[in-house]
Amino acid sequence: MHLFYQPDLHLGIHSLNEEETRHCLQVLRHQIGDQVHITNGKGMIAKVQITSTHRKECHFEILSNERIVQKSFHQHLAIAPTKQTERMEWFVEKACELGVDEISFIKTKNTERSKLKLDRLEKKTISALKQSKGGFKTTINPLINFDTFMQNTQEDPRYIAAVQPGLPHLITCLMPQSRQIILIGPEGDFTSHELEKALEKGYQPMSLGEKILRTETAGIMSAIAVNLIHHY
Repeated sequence: MHLFYQPDLHLGIHSLNEEETRHCLQVLRHQIGDQVHITNGKGMIAKVQITSTHRKECHFEILSNERIVQKSFHQHLAIAPTKQTERMEWFVEKACELGVDEISFIKTKNTERSKLKLDRLEKKTISALKQSKGGFKTTINPLINFDTFMQNTQEDPRYIAAVQPGLPHLITCLMPQSRQIILIGPEGDFTSHELEKALEKGYQPMSLGEKILRTETAGIMSAIAVNLIHHY
C-alpha cells in the first residue's frame, strides 16, 4: 500500500500538504477515486479515497481507519551528531525504520558539530515512517549540551556505551518491556568526566562489542539490540 503522512489527520484535516501532494499525484500518479492510506504518525492509519486534486493540495475522504497498538517498550537513543551531515541523516533514517521511538542529540566535549538542520532530519523520520508502514513517527529532539541532558535524565533503565575492557554487552543488559535510554558518544568517545557524570546519574556502562564502531554504526547496533531483546 502507498502510505502518506498528515499529522493532523485525527483533528479532521482531510488534505495533504504540498510535499505529500506532489509525492502522491506527480510521483506515484494517483488520481481522483484512487484509494490510499494515510497516517498521522500517532498511531492512526486511515484508508482514504482521493476526492479532488489541485497543484499543491490533495483532498480525500476517510473510508475506514484503525488504531495501531503502541508497543510495550520505549527506545530512546541519545547520540552525539557526526561531523558529516550525510552520516547523521543515514542514521536517523535507519533508526526510524528499526522502530526507535525517540532520538536526542547531545553536544559533548568531543562532538564535532554544533548545529543541526532539524527540518532535514524530520523529513528523514517521515520518509522512514512511510517506508516501514509504521503507525508512530520517531520524535526528534534538538541538540542539547551533555550536562543539560544529564540534568533532565528520566528514571528509566539507562545505559552508556563505553570503550573499556570487561564491560557486559548491551544485549545482556537490556530489560524487556520497559522504557530505556541508550547514550552513544562521538568519534572521540566521552571524556572521563562525562562518563563519571553519567555513572553518577545511574547510567550503566556497557559494550557494543570488541570493535571500535563509528558513532552512527553504534547507534544502529543499539537499535538492533533492542529489537532482538523484545521480539525474539
